[in-house]
Amino acid sequence: MKRWVIVVACLFFSAGLSLRAAEAPQGELLELHSCQLYIGGCIASSEVTQDGHYLLRVWSFSGGSYEGSPLRGLNVALLEVSDKNLAAKGTQPVESMIYLPQSVDSVRSQTLFHWVKATNPELAHTKLRVRTVPMEFGHTDRAISFSAGDAVRIETKHFEPCGLISCGESLWYTPRSTVTSYTVEVTSETVVHEPALALRWIDHGKNNIFVGRFGDGATALAAFVSPTLVCAMANHPPHE
Repeated sequence: MKRWVIVVACLFFSAGLSLRAAEAPQGELLELHSCQLYIGGCIASSEVTQDGHYLLRVWSFSGGSYEGSPLRGLNVALLEVSDKNLAAKGTQPVESMIYLPQSVDSVRSQTLFHWVKATNPELAHTKLRVRTVPMEFGHTDRAISFSAGDAVRIETKHFEPCGLISCGESLWYTPRSTVTSYTVEVTSETVVHEPALALRWIDHGKNNIFVGRFGDGATALAAFVSPTLVCAMANHPPHE
């Protein structure tokens, strides 16, 4: 009898863990910096103190819930400004803006707001603003695009040409966000205009955006996929 009680208890425990894992927010992350992330040392050294003062993160949820509200299909963005390089560990923003989707009700809007604050504790020590705007997140095999009203417009692409590396390019930073896997891509377009933060950020053609996954399971160290490998896989389908 005791054996059956233990077995049943274990089954319930396992089911509970699976349910919690299934409910955990998950999806795709874009983390855009105003400095290059996968680059040669000569360029990284010149940018480390002068650039990187702006950071934009976008979470696009493919599943999960928070505070009892489903998040699948929703997007939320966080823009941060500092007087230091936000790609470097330990640096903190001075001002921040959370962009919430205009298409959701007030309950889910508040849920997204609470989730961003809970997963980014540095926001407790920064001047925080909120804006509700229309959002669009598009994803193809070769490009990702995101827009938040008139304030944000970005588009990414894979490294081209594949496998050609100059100046000893390597990974200089890691994502500020918690991710399970990530790579670095090129921004073909960056336009961020946020009057509330006195920010106008326009850029293109730089290796300055992390593209990754979050919430797919806890890992001690997120897996980094070389952008040259991503490019090679994207452009050369496997033989049948």
